[in-house]
Amino acid sequence: MISHQHLVEEVASRTHLDDTEAADAAVHLVLAALSSRLDPPRREHLRKAVPAHERPALRYGADVADDSAMSLDDLLADVARPAGATSEQALFLAQAVVCRIAAEDRDLAEDLLSALPDEFGTLFEEPDRIPERTGRATDTPAAPGETDQRGTPQAARPDR
Repeated sequence: MISHQHLVEEVASRTHLDDTEAADAAVHLVLAALSSRLDPPRREHLRKAVPAHERPALRYGADVADDSAMSLDDLLADVARPAGATSEQALFLAQAVVCRIAAEDRDLAEDLLSALPDEFGTLFEEPDRIPERTGRATDTPAAPGETDQRGTPQAARPDR
């Protein structure tokens, strides 16, 4: 099992988030969205594969599970909405998180791939590049790691 610190550091490094709190928030967003698309046995398999710190996100995902929202676009919207991100940025975050967990547990990766619709396979592929961030109000490019007035990276803010 991957450690919490290693998972967050890997996600922060791959997504160029300067703040481990933002990377931690991104991990939780992705895991909650993913777990809401899993049946109970696969959710339990995922729970066993992630550090204890990440498990509340899985419980939240189970509580909000919605069988009608099984598309990849729905999952990406669930990640993008609270982060104030585009769907391309949400896909990048999701790939960074899922690939780190899958690399540590190939049985889990195979189990999840067999349970999810085929379009979810892209989550298990290493992302090609960091998508360009844009400022919400102005739609101007924002540098990776750009922060808002509170110092929080914009792409991982859970309250947006």
